[in-house]
Amino acid sequence: MTIEANRFLVRLKECKKIAAVKKPKQLELAVKYKDRLSGVFILTGNINLIKKYVELLRKEGLPTFVHIEKIKGLSNDKDGLDYIESFVKPTGIVTTKPSLIAAAKKRKLLTVQRIFMIDTEIIENLPELLEKNRPDIIEIMPARIPEIIQEIKEYTDNIPLITGGLLTEKQHAIKAIEHGAVAVSTSNVQVWKMDLTRELQFL
Repeated sequence: MTIEANRFLVRLKECKKIAAVKKPKQLELAVKYKDRLSGVFILTGNINLIKKYVELLRKEGLPTFVHIEKIKGLSNDKDGLDYIESFVKPTGIVTTKPSLIAAAKKRKLLTVQRIFMIDTEIIENLPELLEKNRPDIIEIMPARIPEIIQEIKEYTDNIPLITGGLLTEKQHAIKAIEHGAVAVSTSNVQVWKMDLTRELQFL
């Protein structure tokens, strides 16, 4: 694992928040609150702009991940990963496609596997999924089902769990972390501003 990847994992435990950037104008806000963020997930842009976005954030010391399926014009395959590794150069990728995990790790990209908890079958198939393609981090969506986090931790063999989606207030984030999430990812700028570590100390 690279030095930058290790630094992100440390920040994940310290700050407990990842900024999910869905609009270009949020990039400046992520920079503004960089000392309270573990890193950034980029969920916007296109093949012509993504390198610029990544460079801006990494220059500010923010570990940066590209959600490969959200970038317009970028193929969701090994060719797309080659482009990301050699040209864009983020810390890692976020993907919903298990097949991309092993290929990304070969390219020394930190991997976040995003999983949508739509039914119990997802949980039942999780051990097989992780055995075939072991990501560095698992992101459970949505965040408003904290009880599921505890259940999933039994299958993940110490892979760090984060959660995101539908986080509209501080208590949603705190509850997710209390139930076992290492951190939360959110596009809610109000949550970016919070010092969750301090909030958790006073509970």
